Amino acid sequence: MLKTLLYINEDLASSIALRYTAYLNKFVPLSLYVTHVVEQTEKEQAGTGLVRRSWEDGVASSGEQLINRMLRTENIDCPLAGRPKVVMGNRLDETTYELRSGGYDLFIEGYLNTADPDKFYEVISSPLYTDVPCPTLLVKNLSISKKCALLCASSVDSKVLAEKSMKILGDSTFKFDIVYYKFKDNEQLVTLDKSDGGTNLKEMESQLEQAGKTVENISVLSGTPEQLGDYLKQYALVASTMPTRKSMRMQVLANSLAAVLLVR
Repeated sequence: MLKTLLYINEDLASSIALRYTAYLNKFVPLSLYVTHVVEQTEKEQAGTGLVRRSWEDGVASSGEQLINRMLRTENIDCPLAGRPKVVMGNRLDETTYELRSGGYDLFIEGYLNTADPDKFYEVISSPLYTDVPCPTLLVKNLSISKKCALLCASSVDSKVLAEKSMKILGDSTFKFDIVYYKFKDNEQLVTLDKSDGGTNLKEMESQLEQAGKTVENISVLSGTPEQLGDYLKQYALVASTMPTRKSMRMQVLANSLAAVLLVR
């Protein structure tokens, strides 16, 4: 089972992430933990002694009530492996610390903004996503599908993508497609010949075969990031190595309507 940390707030993104995680558990057995950070203002951080300790106990209790309320509301079919983890402090620092110290295999978080590539890159380039020793999964929608896509391109290290994604998905019951992307400002998405994927696509296919996985379909597609992002909605998730800020692949992932699994 994958030891998984899910970050939740009392909001729509977390609601969808909870339901998606329960769905994911049907294909990839998860050992699920949830966490929430109560962030403090400078005024709230002031004070010492008994008064401060009483205040902290009250805030922690409120945070636990928030998580329990979310869990009761969603009533997900995925039991927790331990008590919800509620801490006070900076969300980035506390979540990063938990991920580094907890030995997790996967981090999941809800993310609903699919329209702003700059905002998307700001999220995935933060220490929470770049400095932790496990893949991260951004849940954008409740993507109900039995298929996953591995997003390949000329800039992708096929070996890294295959090896790291299979550490998460290798024991799953998902079916796998390879989607090879080539940018072109077409009026619509165009399907190219498999040979247009070149040696990088052949290497990707070979790596998956070595991992004992059968590729259901291989698509070489040419178009805009928006067009491919819409195409990816048929998948439960799309796996990718970490893109650079200016790459077209980053634009694709920002526009993806499916959940995004980032490996490194």
